Order: sequence, then structure tokens, then C-alpha cells
Amino acid sequence: MATTDEEGHAPSVLHQVLSAARDAGFLGPGPIATHLRHAEGFVTLARHQATLGPAGGGETPRLLDLGSGGGLPGLVLAEVWPTCTVVLLDANERRTDFLRHSVTKCGLGDRVSVVHQRAEVAGRDPALRGSFDGVVVRSFGPPAVVAECAAPFLHPGGWLIVSEPPGSAEGAAEEGARWPAGPLAQVGLEPQEFVRTEFGYQVLRQAEACPDRFPRRNGVPTKSPLF
Repeated sequence: MATTDEEGHAPSVLHQVLSAARDAGFLGPGPIATHLRHAEGFVTLARHQATLGPAGGGETPRLLDLGSGGGLPGLVLAEVWPTCTVVLLDANERRTDFLRHSVTKCGLGDRVSVVHQRAEVAGRDPALRGSFDGVVVRSFGPPAVVAECAAPFLHPGGWLIVSEPPGSAEGAAEEGARWPAGPLAQVGLEPQEFVRTEFGYQVLRQAEACPDRFPRRNGVPTKSPLF
């Protein structure tokens, strides 16, 4: 383990964890500082959504990091938002083993839990379905797959924040093409806004409870997307 970060400073525990995630191939390439700024964008948007009403969870929201991988943005949300609780969900056992170790190392075990399960299965778990104020998605799949797999976790009034690729949704027409209101309504979601800062994020709202028929069985959202 390096004794300094990319800027020559002593790394925080979270920085060390994220460096290990990158080395293990769970995070993707690039400076840890860039990954952290990206995650902090989720935090800013999530905290704003939480102020919009009681359905947003207020200052004590329950959040789900869908396809958490190396722990972003979930670990950062928990680190900088001390009143939230976070579930890190991932289908890969190596990643969830790593996440459990990371949660312990960061001292977040009282507010962060790890679930090793496919989203299509976890979305039908009574302990998880319809129980979250917000879902965050950094890297999980195309919009149709994200929508079908995320919506079952949200209660009505909850919100979904998704990282968007560089250059996407520069105009309303493109945003509508990636996140079309009509098909999204099938799972109870409606597009709210696209935010472009250093990074791009799509924000959606759970207008009504996701119908019981979603999510479909394992693999179907990817093989036969809703849009």
C-alpha cells in the first residue's frame, strides 16, 4: 500500500479502500480524486432530493447503491452524510466480500450493510422492496435495465440518481431518448432532471409504486429491455 496518495498526501482510510478497489479491478482506472469528485456529485444531488419532502427521507434517508462494485458512490455517501443508512448491493461474491471488509475498515458497520444478490432477486425481497428513499447507480447497465432493476426498491416519492456517460443528454431531445417518460411509467418512474457539472447525472422520481410484475426474472431486463 502506498504511503501517499496521487497528490503526495497521506491517504485517508477511504482513499486506501478505493485504491485497493481500483487495484482489484472493481473501480475502473483513473485517479482516486476523480472518482471521489464523481461520488461527491451524487452526494450533492441526493441531499437536495432529500430536502424536497418527507418522501425523500429528509436527513435520515435509507439509500441503496445498486451494483456497488468497489463501493462508489455508497461508501462516500455514508462517509460524508452521517445520518443516512446505506445498502451496498452487488451480484458478484468477490466484490461483496471486498465491500464487507471495506465497510469494517472505514468504521461504517453501524450504518452500511452489504447484500450479495442479483437485483432481480433482491427487488422481490420484502425486506428491501419499496423500502428505500433513494437509489444511486454509478455503473450498472443501460437506462431500461437500470429503471427496471431500481424502481422496485423505491417507495412512492423516492428518487433515483444515475451517472450518465460523457456528452449525453446535452439537450432535452437526447435526454428524452435515453429516459423516455412513457416506457418509464411502466415501472412507476418519471424523469425529473438532467444535471451536468463536471459529470452528468440523471435524476428520476418514483411517482407511484412499482407494479408487482417487475422486476422480471434473472437476465430478462437485459435480454428484453422495456425500451
